[in-house]
Amino acid sequence: MDRLTIAHQYDPQTGFIVAKETIALPPLLADAPPLDAAIRQAGADRIVIAFATADRCAPCQQYKQDALNDQAVIARLAEGRFIPTHVEVDRSPELAETHLGSRAIPMTYALRKGAIIDQLRGQRSADELLAWLEAVSGDNDASAR
Repeated sequence: MDRLTIAHQYDPQTGFIVAKETIALPPLLADAPPLDAAIRQAGADRIVIAFATADRCAPCQQYKQDALNDQAVIARLAEGRFIPTHVEVDRSPELAETHLGSRAIPMTYALRKGAIIDQLRGQRSADELLAWLEAVSGDNDASAR
């Protein structure tokens, strides 16, 4: 998905496409444990799905609007095999760098036992995210995308 329908502007000083609005996360992610706590809670049996975004990032806000607030995505993330979480990289850079190795945005990571087993780069549609979640839950050694 590469179109932006949310209000945005290009910042020539930083090279970023800056969001003029911030899309709210669904409660499942807004109320989720921080990344480090999610990793502890997951143990060896569950997969942590971590969404890395930033309020300033227009593609991140589009991802929140299109995929992260989609009811089918929310239902899939609520399944017991996943522990979903969100990292706002500008507010928690240490969590992103320590556990994800990066502050790249927007990014989606799958972690098992604290190790990244797969990642999805960029903003995606709900269908793309659902397909990735299915692949990740069925193949814990999927290659990075």
